[in-house]
Amino acid sequence: MKEIVAASDLTTGLFVCELDRPWLDSPFLMQGFLIEDEEVLVQLQSLCRFVYVDRSRSVGEHFRAPEAEDVTSSVGRSLRNAIVHDEEAGAAEGAARMPDFLEIMRLIRTGNLEKLPSVSELGAVTRSETHLGTPDSDDPFGRGFSAEGAKAARNPGGLERLLNPLRGLFGRSASRRLGEPENLDEFSDEMIRRARLRQAETVPVEQELVRVVPSFARTQMVLEQVIDDVRGNLNPDLGKLREGVEDMVRSVARNPDALLWLTRLKRTDQYTYDHALDVSVHAMIFARSLGLGEETTAALGIAGLMQDVGKIRLPQRLLQKNTRLTPLEYEIFKTHVDFSIAIVKEGAGCNEMILQIVRRHHERLDGSGYPEGLRGEALGMNAEISGLVDSYCAMTRERGYGELYTSQQALEQLIGMRDRVFRDTLVDQFVQCIGIYPVGSLVELNSGEVAVVIGQNRVRRLKPRVMVLLAPDKSPNAHPPILDLLYDPPAPDGEPYAVVRALPPNAYGIDPQEFYLL
Repeated sequence: MKEIVAASDLTTGLFVCELDRPWLDSPFLMQGFLIEDEEVLVQLQSLCRFVYVDRSRSVGEHFRAPEAEDVTSSVGRSLRNAIVHDEEAGAAEGAARMPDFLEIMRLIRTGNLEKLPSVSELGAVTRSETHLGTPDSDDPFGRGFSAEGAKAARNPGGLERLLNPLRGLFGRSASRRLGEPENLDEFSDEMIRRARLRQAETVPVEQELVRVVPSFARTQMVLEQVIDDVRGNLNPDLGKLREGVEDMVRSVARNPDALLWLTRLKRTDQYTYDHALDVSVHAMIFARSLGLGEETTAALGIAGLMQDVGKIRLPQRLLQKNTRLTPLEYEIFKTHVDFSIAIVKEGAGCNEMILQIVRRHHERLDGSGYPEGLRGEALGMNAEISGLVDSYCAMTRERGYGELYTSQQALEQLIGMRDRVFRDTLVDQFVQCIGIYPVGSLVELNSGEVAVVIGQNRVRRLKPRVMVLLAPDKSPNAHPPILDLLYDPPAPDGEPYAVVRALPPNAYGIDPQEFYLL
């Protein structure tokens, strides 16, 4: 129910879904928000001549119920329903009792998958099917995106510090359209907006964890078999790998946070193996956020698993070296791409899209990559996506060489590479996709408590769902409570809980992957 409104006619209670300029040319860092105070209203009126508002996500007297045949109404309901409490879905008639998040994590971490409820026991109710009443000014379900992006712009320690380098550099035309997968033209605002609307999750993370963990486990086993086949000089069966990846593509559509958690829980002493799962999952999540089709998303997922498989052919001493490679060693290291191409090409189920991603994922926009030193549009968008995700995942996973970064630090590194190593539009959209507080990251709350993010609120990105691990004195919580910051739960001092800062991995001796065994 989008309509154009002159800036002079705006008032509090209206939901702004589009501006008359690119979002990143404004202080409003969240794409879509509710006008909740006069300060934001004055900012809008000084910046814009007109905006687009969505009555179905406005509140109070400005709310207008969507028409039954209105296509955007289903999107509005999906966005609002994405924040309905998990217990409302679990209370549906005939649905099995859903274990809480901590219980699910412990069962998965300890391998007791048989104790999880089956998919058939979960019932058919999802967030998008839950009844939602008419929103009003006091109804948190009707608010949609908030004006917190504008407020964050006035908080130099928050989101602006990460995203400020992007502002004023993103002046793309809203009339531009994304072409075929290999077209590296800038993305249109409308295409990205629609993709983000589509990515509102339809099930809570707890339910999706239970649903996807069996197929994720099977995919791990198939990947192990593929690697064993490669070591034994046998041709890998990529067809079996594709089956698991296609299941994960569907899982990403339901709730991408579940797969992110599973990659965090999966840790071995083999960096290359764990890194492959990281890249595959993050590439699929990023592809969906860009609105790419299922075939392209699956190809990126398969390529992420296989693009570094050629390292098996390299000397182990080279892979285990924890100091800088010599020029000769680096030349030898780069040959893993040729080995990967040869292995993937011989695998059953390979296609040209997968092969091209594997061949070019180490190429870079400025020609500094390898093996061919391609530059600019010669890379192809899919390969550039894979290369960007590969770099992010390498920075955020502990390895024998290189510095370990928090997600925020890694995103800042990527921002420094925009329009040089990676295309600016891809970096910008990846930053938006990952968010400031990704799943699994540690954060400190204004109460002094320390929490782990268990799910992003894609409606209000600065207010995630968290599980409080440490009390204000940093002592462990025997029974960690879960808080959904979207609903402004009160802290002990009466103020609403809020995230103060992101913490580095293992802050205060916490290892989130091991915590669930306690």
